[in-house]
Parts: sequence; C-alpha cells; structure tokens
Amino acid sequence: MSAEYPLGVRVGVALAAFVSLWGVLEYGHFESLYQRQTRDPYLVAAQFPRFEAFRAATPDNAVLGYFTDLEPGNVAAESMFNTAQYALAPRILRKDTAHDLVLGNFTKPGDFTGMGSEHGLHMERDFGNGVVLFRRNVP
Repeated sequence: MSAEYPLGVRVGVALAAFVSLWGVLEYGHFESLYQRQTRDPYLVAAQFPRFEAFRAATPDNAVLGYFTDLEPGNVAAESMFNTAQYALAPRILRKDTAHDLVLGNFTKPGDFTGMGSEHGLHMERDFGNGVVLFRRNVP
C-alpha cells in the first residue's frame, strides 16, 4: 500500500526538512564560534592545578567546610564554590565552617589566620593562590 500525496504536501515536507537541516548547520557554526570566543568563562579548567596540592593533603572521602571572602549568594561566590566542588570531587564541600577541615577559597591576599580565627579555625596550610586549609580549633 502506498499513498500518493499532492505536490504541495511533498514540496512542503521537503522544504521543512531543508530548513531544519539548514538550522542545524547554522547552530553548529554559531556554537563553534561562541566556544572559540568564550572558552572557559568561569575558569573551571584552571581550578584543577590550583587545587592539586589541596587535593593531595585531604582524603578523598572528606566532607569539608567552606568559606570565602566573597559576599554569599552572588554569582561570583556561587561560581567559585561550584568550581571548587567540581575540582575537588569526590570530596564534599559544605557552605559552613562546622567541620574539622575547612577549605578557604579566596580571591585576594589577606590575613587568612585572622579570617580563620573569626570562625574558630586555625590555618593549617596556605597552598598559595587563595587556597587555604583550616582545621577546627580543639576546645
């Protein structure tokens, strides 16, 4: 059984298929240009070498506290947290300082010892480039 469709229907279907394929090609071209211009806007790839020594100093199964010098809730702070979580997986980061080990993830140099003291932490090691390992003070 075969059905015979009017010429207008066949032309319409062919035109729709052509426009769809053309759209796919245009999208691929646009996406390729976009990716070349904005390779890694959140610098995710740069976080792996930045956290390399921190990863070596903390167990894979660790649940770590986290704090930063950025205002909580803004896009930059959320991006820093998410990229750190991604780079440090399978370790788990929690946005608080109530853990034995805490990651300090900073955007600029500062008094990291003083910042840690404000949260009941002492600085165990400064890995450079804004990455600091803190340990909870034992009462």
